[in-house]
Amino acid sequence: MSITITIPAELEILILGKAKAAGKPVEEVTVGLIAQGLQQQPPALTFDEILAPFRKEVAESGITDEELDALFMQARRDYARENQEQD
Repeated sequence: MSITITIPAELEILILGKAKAAGKPVEEVTVGLIAQGLQQQPPALTFDEILAPFRKEVAESGITDEELDALFMQARRDYARENQEQD
């Protein structure tokens, strides 16, 4: 199939650069980029979904909210101290 499209000059420059860097024809690189853009992307996880395993571990550990807060605060202090020492 053949389709003719007009693309902005800045995209043309990028495509030509990719083709040259890859040592491939412009058409091959362009078709590859279009195919890549059309591939199904997995849906992004929500923050709740990302945190679910951590929340489960915390719940199963029996740690209290206060102990968890203290653990995070200590980690923040350790991180800050390490970064100060590197400067």
